[in-house]
Amino acid sequence: MTDPRDTAVVIPTALPVLGADLPVDVELTGRVAATAPAVARVCAHERQTVKRGEVFVVGHTDGQVHPGCECGQGVYYRDTRYLSGLTARLGGRPFIVLASTAEHNFFSRMEGMNDAWTLPDGREVKRETMHIGRTRVVEETEGGGVVRERIEITNYNPFPVEAPFVLELRADFKDLFEVRGFLGVKQSGTFLKPVLTPDAAEMLYVGADARLRHTVVRVSQPWHTAEAGAWPETHETGATLAWDVEIPGRGGTWVVELLIAPGLDGAGRTAAGGLDAASIDTARLESLHDAHHGEQTRFSSDHTGFDTFLSRGVADLAMLATPTPHGPYPTAGIPWYTCPFGRDGLITAFQSLPLGPELAEATLRFLAAHQGQQVDGFRDEEPGKILHELRLGELAALGEVPHSPYYGTIDATPLWLVLLHETWRWTGREELVRELWPHARRALAWIDEFGDADGDGFVEYVRKGDKGLANQGWKDSHDSVQHPDGSYAEAPIALAEVQGYVYDAKRRMAELARLLGDSVCGPNAKELAWVLEREAGQLKRAFNDKFWCDEDGFYAIALDGQKRRVRAKTSNPGHALWSGIVDERRVPGLVADMLGPAMFNGWGIRTMSADAPNYNPLSYHNGTVWPHDAAIVAKGMADAGFKDEANVVFGGLYDVSLHFPYQRLPELFCGFPRAGRFAKPVPYPVACSPQAWAAGTPLLLLTGALGLEPAASEGVLRLRRPTLPAWLGSVKLTGLRVGDATVDLVFQRSASGTTVEVTGRQGELRVEIIA
Repeated sequence: MTDPRDTAVVIPTALPVLGADLPVDVELTGRVAATAPAVARVCAHERQTVKRGEVFVVGHTDGQVHPGCECGQGVYYRDTRYLSGLTARLGGRPFIVLASTAEHNFFSRMEGMNDAWTLPDGREVKRETMHIGRTRVVEETEGGGVVRERIEITNYNPFPVEAPFVLELRADFKDLFEVRGFLGVKQSGTFLKPVLTPDAAEMLYVGADARLRHTVVRVSQPWHTAEAGAWPETHETGATLAWDVEIPGRGGTWVVELLIAPGLDGAGRTAAGGLDAASIDTARLESLHDAHHGEQTRFSSDHTGFDTFLSRGVADLAMLATPTPHGPYPTAGIPWYTCPFGRDGLITAFQSLPLGPELAEATLRFLAAHQGQQVDGFRDEEPGKILHELRLGELAALGEVPHSPYYGTIDATPLWLVLLHETWRWTGREELVRELWPHARRALAWIDEFGDADGDGFVEYVRKGDKGLANQGWKDSHDSVQHPDGSYAEAPIALAEVQGYVYDAKRRMAELARLLGDSVCGPNAKELAWVLEREAGQLKRAFNDKFWCDEDGFYAIALDGQKRRVRAKTSNPGHALWSGIVDERRVPGLVADMLGPAMFNGWGIRTMSADAPNYNPLSYHNGTVWPHDAAIVAKGMADAGFKDEANVVFGGLYDVSLHFPYQRLPELFCGFPRAGRFAKPVPYPVACSPQAWAAGTPLLLLTGALGLEPAASEGVLRLRRPTLPAWLGSVKLTGLRVGDATVDLVFQRSASGTTVEVTGRQGELRVEIIA
């Protein structure tokens, strides 16, 4: 087959864009058409991220967005990088960073100083005599969002300083798959020449999907000189803007503000206004950050570090929640996965329910609206199936990737059912269940018809399209399901944890069928409930028979296409513990194994045992630690009555947070043991941070420790053997919502156990403590 890159590229000399004929950058466009994108690699830059709505910025702690960086720096909107470079220099030199923070998530602040240089008249501007402050804010707008930036330079020399201030802008308009290192063949779009006016620069790109992507950068002060630029070797267009500034001595200040507006098909091109020097008010921004929690449950304790740990997770959940027509959806993680994922969104929403039901309800509705309708092998779509990932970029539109949306996930469908029931438990809203019941029935039908295609009672996956994922559980890397000899399991593959999700889903749907009755479920709702419970029981017996390995004293990670056990010792059966499918007689041994030195590395539970032949502490899924994974296992321990054991994991993950900026748990970290030379958790180089289910991990750990079991339809909150970890003396929950009521609770640890006091209540709610 002929490589499309070998085909001659025909480029028009001008393209009609919104009524204006703009010249094409022929050289840059041709270069992009002839070469493959670069592969993202590990980078030495320390990333700093701000996000609000659909726009986010990944930069360095020095405030710059470094062009050519391979760690994903840039300004992003809807799966496209709209600026790949945003760098400033004074006197030809970059700033020296003194302090930098993005702890408030949607705005950042950098404090810096100058390096030394000599003025044309021979006077020396010494190092440390000029202060540079840089504030960056992401704001939501009706069209998506904008970035505002304020750069202020203060001169503490006894004389005025005249120097060039230069701002370099670059835009590569890469699809996020390209930024990540996608090496497929991309149809070439067309770069247009940047448009420069006295107070704005605009970079434009017409994609092969015929959509115009454009980045407008407006400035508060007209520049002295400006030059349109092109960097064919890195596939970037842009502009260099320069000011000849004169800053008075002894505290004189010069300020410039930027407004960066990414947009599609003309939206945002006219975004401007508010670029006066006072438009960014840091105090107002901090108050907005504090106010966004709204009616959410508030948490406090006697441990300031734990308060920070928990509030960081809550703030990151708010940051990652991206608006959709159905409400906020928890996008998976920055920078690589800032889009809707089925599995990630469902688990994150489950974790977040103690905060309030809004995220869960929106997640359920969004995924129901995108539920599979047809059999489409390219996208692994089937009727009733819940999506895996939805992308809005150029490659998805062109069909270069199947994510429009892509349905290659085996676990999102049962997890959707689990979340529907759990949301009802917290809210008691029968109307939500009635609204979504048709989708639940289609999901149940998918489980039986497509999920269990061979009729053996287990739900398994096999990739249908050649551009899809070979492995379709949460460990979806190519090597995540291996036999001990290193050979990859052949599809169809039935994963251990997925059988647990299906077991849990069917039990939960049986309860909802009885709730709704014949008027909603059709004739014989009780019979439907009985059938679902019978099938769940059969699945539990079959799982414990077929997945248990007597020779290992552990559950297999999967059954392969020949129904052979894949005897890898992994964290996956810990998810099965959470779902309740594990035989009660085997629970103590499974808990003990999960906390043994081969699985628990002192910080968390490894994805694969250190005793396994294929263990690698650097592997994405075969030996690293994922906080959400460890927390799900800990929740399973707590639910099974092993509270002290669950709190060991709780303490380890809390300790992990102390070694990362803002006490933010990363997506994952390396699996090296805590003892010996690894006194700190070893970061995984390209982990997302923040990441959604890592942000929800503190809430899930606390829910397990406190034993929160809502039954809103009964007007009851049950607390099953609440047990605070030894390092936490007291925890207070204020405004915890169960149904239409709220309750304030104080948990206090003492030598004799953990006590609970109800300190406030609104509405009808009974609190029951189960020892």
